[in-house]
Amino acid sequence: MVNTENIRQLSSKYRYEFLLVALLLLIFDKIFFPDNDFYLKFVWPVNMVIISAACFGIFHGRNKKIKALRNLLGIISILIPFGFIFLQNNFWFIEFLTIFFILYYSFIFAEVMYQITLTKEVRINVIIGSFCGYMLLSMIGLFAYLMIEYHHPASFFGTSTGNPSLLYNELSYFSFITLTSIGFGDMYPTTDMSRLVVAFFGMAGQFYMVAVVGIIISKFTSK
Repeated sequence: MVNTENIRQLSSKYRYEFLLVALLLLIFDKIFFPDNDFYLKFVWPVNMVIISAACFGIFHGRNKKIKALRNLLGIISILIPFGFIFLQNNFWFIEFLTIFFILYYSFIFAEVMYQITLTKEVRINVIIGSFCGYMLLSMIGLFAYLMIEYHHPASFFGTSTGNPSLLYNELSYFSFITLTSIGFGDMYPTTDMSRLVVAFFGMAGQFYMVAVVGIIISKFTSK
């Protein structure tokens, strides 16, 4: 018989490790599944199940209301990939999808940051959690860019039009290079709204690195 209590303890103890694996799969496993149809039908749904499972450990020990919200958001995130197969050409669904994932990843990001700031000692899990926070920030930026692009087409130079899966891949890449302030110049915002949002996430990425490094150093030196 499976000991559920042991599973809960393991998911809580290694919560950042589980979340890191889930995020790495979500962001980078497209490399191994270049076929968009196969990815959308089979890989993406699995990714969302893994992300939702990882959230059980992240929110372990929180009050019932937070857990209930976690469960609700997790269920919706699992259902969305199946809805996308049939409703991807409906604007209202794409708008709901982008807003939902901005809120969902912000919810997880806030919890990860809350836990990191409250931890008393610097351990490897704090480093992993900090990296998870950076990846979550990139995902929030990605869906913010997608929302802008769907409402105002051609807001980003160098992106594909009329293909949601290709646009997702391109703006995912753009979100990372914005946070890291690399700026290759192959993609860039072309409207006032997109420029301001990109500038915000560019500053957020730099502030995140400075703030997290400061938190880690302060906790390490006070040990």
